[in-house]
Amino acid sequence: MKPLKPSHIALAVAAVCSSPLLWAQQTVPTDVGRIAVDGLPGGTGNGLIIQEDTPKARSTVNKAHLDGLNPSNNPYQALELLPGVNTFSHDATGLYGGGLRVRGANSDQMGFTINGAPVNDSGSFSVFPQEYTDTDNLCELFVTQGSTDSEAPHVGASGGNVGMVTCAPSDEFAFQVAQTLGNLAYSRTFLRLNTGKFADGRAKAFISYSKSRVDKFKGPGRADRNHLDLGAQFQPTSNLMLSTSLLYNNAVNNNYRTLTRAQIAASGSDLDFSATPPQHLAAVNGTAQVETAPANGYYEYNINPFKNYLWAGKAEYKVSKEVSIAAEPYYWYGFGTGGSQLATLQESNAGSRLGGGIRDINGDGDTLDTAMVYRSSVTETFRPGITLKTNTRIGSHNLLAGYWFERARHFQTQPAVRFDNFGNAADRWLENENLFLLRQNGTAYQGRDQLTSSTATSLFLQDSVNLMQDKLGLQVGLRSSEIRREYTNFANEGGGQGADYSVNKSYSKLLPSVGLRYNLDAQQQVFFNLADNWKAPGNFSYGGLLSGGTTAAGVLTGAKQRVPSVEVETSTNLDLGYRFAGDALTVSGSVYYNQFKNRIARAWDPVAGLNVDYNVGDVIIKGFELESGVKLSSTWSLYGSLSYTDAVMQSNLQVSATAFEPTAGKQLPDTPKWMSGVRLGYKSGSWYASTDLKHTGSAFSSLVNDESVDAVTLVNATLGYRFADSSFFKKPTIQLNVSNLTDQDYLRINSGSGSLFTTRALGAGGSAPAYYVGAPRFISVTLRSDF
Repeated sequence: MKPLKPSHIALAVAAVCSSPLLWAQQTVPTDVGRIAVDGLPGGTGNGLIIQEDTPKARSTVNKAHLDGLNPSNNPYQALELLPGVNTFSHDATGLYGGGLRVRGANSDQMGFTINGAPVNDSGSFSVFPQEYTDTDNLCELFVTQGSTDSEAPHVGASGGNVGMVTCAPSDEFAFQVAQTLGNLAYSRTFLRLNTGKFADGRAKAFISYSKSRVDKFKGPGRADRNHLDLGAQFQPTSNLMLSTSLLYNNAVNNNYRTLTRAQIAASGSDLDFSATPPQHLAAVNGTAQVETAPANGYYEYNINPFKNYLWAGKAEYKVSKEVSIAAEPYYWYGFGTGGSQLATLQESNAGSRLGGGIRDINGDGDTLDTAMVYRSSVTETFRPGITLKTNTRIGSHNLLAGYWFERARHFQTQPAVRFDNFGNAADRWLENENLFLLRQNGTAYQGRDQLTSSTATSLFLQDSVNLMQDKLGLQVGLRSSEIRREYTNFANEGGGQGADYSVNKSYSKLLPSVGLRYNLDAQQQVFFNLADNWKAPGNFSYGGLLSGGTTAAGVLTGAKQRVPSVEVETSTNLDLGYRFAGDALTVSGSVYYNQFKNRIARAWDPVAGLNVDYNVGDVIIKGFELESGVKLSSTWSLYGSLSYTDAVMQSNLQVSATAFEPTAGKQLPDTPKWMSGVRLGYKSGSWYASTDLKHTGSAFSSLVNDESVDAVTLVNATLGYRFADSSFFKKPTIQLNVSNLTDQDYLRINSGSGSLFTTRALGAGGSAPAYYVGAPRFISVTLRSDF
């Protein structure tokens, strides 16, 4: 169908409801800084805005918003209406993941936490939103645009941070059940048990479990997810509070195929991976069989199996009225694989090959063949850490001081196993070493084989001072952060990795920040923030460092190891903002200027045959953000956001010793200049409803800006009814969710890695960018009740 184009409407409505002058006559004095979890004061009842008091740009959503979403939506979808936030989900449910940018910074430039524990990949800082939470258990999500909090446990957050906070266990016993059904065989079951207070009222806990599955909207395949959350609090004395949380996630998703414009023109946007298993050639001893992978692959060999858990704890002790201390330990474990698993390997038995070459794969008794195999990159991470901090109040000063320590071990391998003609891989998780293909010397074939041990620390101090009877607030922070990477490459078949080598690198940065807020009156506040941020190079900087040498007797000798040259990425962010907090209106807006230096990008190294990190120069990002919540009446509310982002590369990209691409003055790809969001909400008696519009402007698909994606406006809707309580059911509710109500056709650039963009789409050396096809209209119904 033809795309609806309400972009001008969306922009106009967002601008109108973000203008305090139009609504000021409806307001009465309200305390600035009041946090409205249940949306009590001015225009915050929609759950998309609260009355912030921090001297930096920050936006928050809470449970009033989260409860109206499709229950399986991931955190990216929960944040999509906020200013400066550019998100994309592979499907309507959120079970397949997606992408996020804030002010042009990708998710791997943002620090993500759950209950204070970091969840970015410890090697590359990548983020996988479908692995983390059930929105039923979240009470708050916030995004700090452009600046990172002083105490945030990150060494890869040059663009800001995102925090997820789970709800505490309830004081009363409750058992909640929710069942969701929808298109594409979508089914989700959610169970949560709250113990209520016990142990003389000093303890309470909850445990929840969800099971979700949904088919792909194009091509064969599905997402299947099991998730467990647990939380508990215990207060043994009035001065000591102990809390803990645990999440476990186990999921297997089939991937969506990305397409170039030429592929869409030739085969349509529904083109996806084949449902037919690839067939092996008949094995014949003494004859070379050469197999080739089918052009459309196989959907069961394009999967993302992953399992992870995160434990986080907190012990907080109130030493005195003015002093408190806290310890926040955590432990992350993750294991899984992803991408395309279909590959071909060549058998051999020669001293010029690593380990003597790969043994017979197809069982014909020779080593002459090239055979299809199931192969993928596997990551296993062990990541303990702890933050120690103290708060001390001295007169008008509130001093926050602390230390963060983390030691992560990040194993990355790429084994291979056989598969049969029925599409059954010997081990789809690639975790059984007894099934791996072997070299002639008995060791396992590996397309990569590395261990990255990362020790990260931060020492931070922040002073928040209230002056002039709290009219003026000054916040000064200083953070000294460091990461030491110990990278070990074990000889493998990957390009430039044929022998053992190691890299030991340390990166550190002193990061000052200063913030100021001034209350003009009881309703109006202005704020200023200036902060330095940084991102250390990821471990992709150390891959494929070998060149030359000779392999004899299965061992590479004489290779030269180049020195990785990637430097720290830094950013300096300046915000100047205004807030208005009235009885019927809450407004927040800021103008900003952010200068990135030595921005890190990932690009293909044809010599090593790997994607590696490079510094690609400076980027200046400037613009403005505006958001507002309006209480129109006792039943109607309106939220709007409006963003303008000018993200310009400052230099040409060097692609060889003498060649440059003309990227200076070009807009960063996947960074639309204009975005807006609108929500109209209704609540009366037992009924509630909302309609959301998110306008995302056009964005470039290549670094030289020679291809782009069109602007799109998507509409989502929610309608719900809460029935009266009965002796058995408490708060029974039925809720209808519709995503992409007008069934828009659209494309989004494939940029999940953050900076892995096509340099140019046209001309010599051009390469066509790949796109995700936007999800069509999707309808689901949820029944939930407490017992």
